[in-house]
Amino acid sequence: MAQYNESAPWMQQLKRNRIANYQPTFQEVQKAFNDYWSTRDHKAKGSGYKPFKRWEYIWETVADEEGYLPTSKDKWEAWQHKNEMQSGMGSVDLSNWQALGPVTHTNTGSWSSGQARINAIAVDPNDANTWYIGAPAGGLWKSTNAGASWATTTDDLPQIGVSGIAIDPANSNIIYIATGDDDASDTASAGVFKSTDGGANWSQTGLNPETTPSSMNDIYIHPSNSSILWVATSSGVLKTTDAGATWTNMLSGNIKDIKLKPGDPNTLYAVTSDQFYRSTNGGDSFSLVTNGVPAGGGRMVIDVTPANAEYVYILSATTSWAFQGVYLSTNSGVSFSARNTTTDVLESTQAWYDLALGVSQTNAQEIYVGCLNVWKSSNGGLTFTKLNSWSNPSGASYTHADIHMIRSFNVPGMTNRMFVCSDGGIYSSTNGGTNFTDHTAGVQASQFYKIAVSPSNVNKMVGGLQDNGG
Repeated sequence: MAQYNESAPWMQQLKRNRIANYQPTFQEVQKAFNDYWSTRDHKAKGSGYKPFKRWEYIWETVADEEGYLPTSKDKWEAWQHKNEMQSGMGSVDLSNWQALGPVTHTNTGSWSSGQARINAIAVDPNDANTWYIGAPAGGLWKSTNAGASWATTTDDLPQIGVSGIAIDPANSNIIYIATGDDDASDTASAGVFKSTDGGANWSQTGLNPETTPSSMNDIYIHPSNSSILWVATSSGVLKTTDAGATWTNMLSGNIKDIKLKPGDPNTLYAVTSDQFYRSTNGGDSFSLVTNGVPAGGGRMVIDVTPANAEYVYILSATTSWAFQGVYLSTNSGVSFSARNTTTDVLESTQAWYDLALGVSQTNAQEIYVGCLNVWKSSNGGLTFTKLNSWSNPSGASYTHADIHMIRSFNVPGMTNRMFVCSDGGIYSSTNGGTNFTDHTAGVQASQFYKIAVSPSNVNKMVGGLQDNGG
C-alpha cells in the first residue's frame, strides 16, 4: 500500500476499494489521510497523525512522475549503480562525515524528550552483556557492556531500518537482521541481511531487494539447527533450511508476530491482525485456531515463556485500534480463554502503530503490555497495574511513550530483566518494573525533521525530532 502501514485507519477505505495487486499512488494515500482527518481531532495523543506526517515529509519528493514510490529493488539498484560508478572512476571516498548527536539527552520538563525510536532488541544467548537493538531508520546498534555504550556498522547498507534480530546460539558471530520499519514504514524492507563476524560486515541473503515483502518483523533461529530460520513478513511466514540462501513461504498473510514454543522448536505460533495459527512440524504447515481466539480484531501480538512452555498469551486490539483483550492458552495454543477485556491498558487508539506484550522468563503469571505506557499483571492478565506515565519523565518507572517491543531473554546471567523499546529509546527493569533504566545514551539514531545552523557560528545548530523534542 504505497509502502505505508496498511493497518492505519485512513488506509481502510483504500483497501476496500482496491482490486487485486492494485498499488495506490502517494497522492491517493495522502488524500485518504486528509479525508480521514477532516472530521477528527489530530491533536489527540496517540492519534497516528504525526507518524504519517513524518512519512509524508520523507517521501513526497521521492515519488516518481506518476506518483509511485521507489521499490526496495529500485533503491538497491541505485545503490549498486552508485558503487559501480565510484569504482569505475577509481575514486576514493575522502569525505569525513561525523555523527553530531544527540549522544545523550536531559529531560527539562514534563514533556518527554527522548533519544531515538527503537523497534527491536536481542541479547546474545552466550553473553548477557552483548545487546543488539534495531532502529526503524537508524540501523543496528551493538553494545558489549550491557548498554553502557553503543556502536553501529550498518551505516553503509542501502537499507538501515531494522525490525527483527536473531543471533545464532551455536555461534554468536552469526547474526541476521530483518530490515525495514514494520510499524510506520519510515523505511521499507530490503530483505534479511546476515553477518558472520559479530555484525562487523553484512551480506544479503536469498531474501533480498529482488524478493523481499514490503515489511518484516520478528526473526528466529532454530535453537539446535542453525540452518533453519523463520521470519514474519507482510506476505507470510518465510522459512529457510539453508542458513538464508533460499526461503519458502509457509503461511500466507500479513503476519504481525511469530513465536517458537520454548523447548520445542517444532511448535510455532503466528498471528495476523485477527487470526491465530499453530504449527507442530517446524512451520511446514499451519492450522487456524479459533477456539477462544478473539474475533474481528485489528491487531494481535503474542508471547511465550519457558516458565511454562504450554502458555501462550495474546494481546489484541479492535479494528478501531483500541483495547480488545488479553487472552491465554494453557495447552500450547490449542484453545484460549479471555483473561481481561475491560481494563484499557492501551489508553489510546494507536495499536496499529505500536503494540507490545512480554512475559517473564521465570513467572508465567507475570506479563507486561504496552501501547502508550507500560502495564503489568502478576496473575496472568486478570488484573493490571499501570507502571508509568509518558508525561512524567522524572518517575522512577518512566519509559518514553509508544511501546514497540517488550521482551525478556532466557540467557545465563540475565535473570528477570525486562526490556522496553519505545519511541524514545531502550529501557530495562530488573525489579519487576518498579524502576526502569534508560540505556539509549550513545545511540545516534534520532529522527530529525529539519535542522538549522547559525550563519555566524557553524557550531550552533538546532533541530526538531520525531517525538523526541528539539
